Amino acid sequence: MSEKNTSRFLPGDPKEHHIVPYKFHIGIWVGLIILTVMTVLVSVMGISLVAFSVVTALIIATAKAVVVVNYFMHLKYDNKIITIMLGITLLLFAVFIIFTAFDYLTR
Repeated sequence: MSEKNTSRFLPGDPKEHHIVPYKFHIGIWVGLIILTVMTVLVSVMGISLVAFSVVTALIIATAKAVVVVNYFMHLKYDNKIITIMLGITLLLFAVFIIFTAFDYLTR
């Protein structure tokens, strides 16, 4: 009888390796390039709708940030508690931005 290899990591272990093919990284890179081009187009083409172009650019920037955090900072493969803490931090950041916008718009 052969013994099981005990040097392997358990599923969900932070030290567990996650191997991603190069095609996947190239696809993420192409997606980020496309989102960047969209941001530039919104800023150039959306001059008459300044408020909507800013909101659209922020939405695109948020999408790019989510992609970078999930795949290049490996948050997708990390513990869920770190994801929850990041979500709470982003929620508080959004609340402060909204309060600042309300203060600015009511002056």
